[in-house]
Amino acid sequence: MIFFILHHFKFLPLKSKALYSVGRVFLLILYIILNLTFTACERIPDGVVDTRTVDYKVVKVEAPAIVIYSTTDSLVATSIQFIRTESIAKVWLSVKSIDGKQTVFTQIEMADDGNTPKNSDQKKGDGIFSAKFGMSKKYSSVKYMIEYFAEDNIQRSPDNVSKIAEHIFLFDNQQKNLPPIISNLLIPQSVNRGDIFIFSVKAEDPNGLNDILQVYFKLFRPDGTQVKPSESQDFFLMDDTGSKDIYGDEKGGDGIYSFKNSFGTTSQIGIWRFEFQAKDRAGNLSNKLIHNMNVD
Repeated sequence: MIFFILHHFKFLPLKSKALYSVGRVFLLILYIILNLTFTACERIPDGVVDTRTVDYKVVKVEAPAIVIYSTTDSLVATSIQFIRTESIAKVWLSVKSIDGKQTVFTQIEMADDGNTPKNSDQKKGDGIFSAKFGMSKKYSSVKYMIEYFAEDNIQRSPDNVSKIAEHIFLFDNQQKNLPPIISNLLIPQSVNRGDIFIFSVKAEDPNGLNDILQVYFKLFRPDGTQVKPSESQDFFLMDDTGSKDIYGDEKGGDGIYSFKNSFGTTSQIGIWRFEFQAKDRAGNLSNKLIHNMNVD
């Protein structure tokens, strides 16, 4: 209608035109206001906007600094205290050695339910979430880390999960620490330059396989010089993770450590010397196995 009136403005009498000029300005202003109103309305999203925010806050973590294994009680009790818990849906923890090589528990749920016998929680609804877990003598006497996680009830997964705290404790399994032992070395007597070959050695430890920190070998050329993988390391680590394609290891965690290798076409020919050894988490070294290989 507004555009129709403006379009026919030129056909009006002169006097009417004079009166109409004011009306035309008014109509133009009205058109702009209506257009802006409808445009603004189009920007309003459908549905209800959730204005809640994740506002919980960790104020205290309690856990022992030292845990000593006992046949009567090796339970570890821990708790984490929050303020403003309305946005919390779930709290849990994981336990692993600080070097990441030993996982004790991947997920233990923490609760604020006052169930002391089950999870050591003292009072329901006080904002303190608690849990307890046992440490076995099979775990090495090293430092372990407790990692605490929270899941909120506002954001979408996986953004609603956050690591909120961590605690390190020293575990003493009360077992006499003995050095590891290596045996059953399987390695070729001779190889040609350019040929890929796999060798392996079995490692055992009186304190359990988890106590083995690393199995490695040192390599010496026929002229007596040592081959070093880097300036800061003079040995090659062997693998027991089941990484067949990379290291040739058939099965992870079975105590058989493997390595896949080949000598380049410009490598020295003659007798190369391999020296194998293992080290446990206390720093104890195993026996040493030496192998001489002829490279053509």
